[in-house]
Amino acid sequence: MKFKATTLLLILLAMLSFSANGQDISGITKAIQQGDSKTLASYFSDNVDLKIPKTDGVFSKQQAELILKSFFEEGQVNSYELKHQGKSKNESYYLIGSLLKENHHYRTYILLMKKAEKHQILEFNVEIDE
Repeated sequence: MKFKATTLLLILLAMLSFSANGQDISGITKAIQQGDSKTLASYFSDNVDLKIPKTDGVFSKQQAELILKSFFEEGQVNSYELKHQGKSKNESYYLIGSLLKENHHYRTYILLMKKAEKHQILEFNVEIDE
């Protein structure tokens, strides 16, 4: 009986963890689709490795938000589609997507790590997809 209760508890905890991760991924995806740098930055860790066309480096959360705001203002986001997602052994998650902005195709790569019960973006890369 004790084994069944423990197993059930573990299953419920795993489901709650997956649900929280799903909410974070949904929020990140929606922010990119809307070109919303403020909401996207709310998922950033204190420092984020940011690579977008013309910019590459490690920036504070606030600096990264301003850089992304400028990137999104350079042209309207036409669409964003999450193509693939996965989980690594060290509890990090990655998201790979396709961004269409003003007739330019980009590939996105996002690395997240769970910190303080929230998934935070450690890396955010946008590369021209030829």
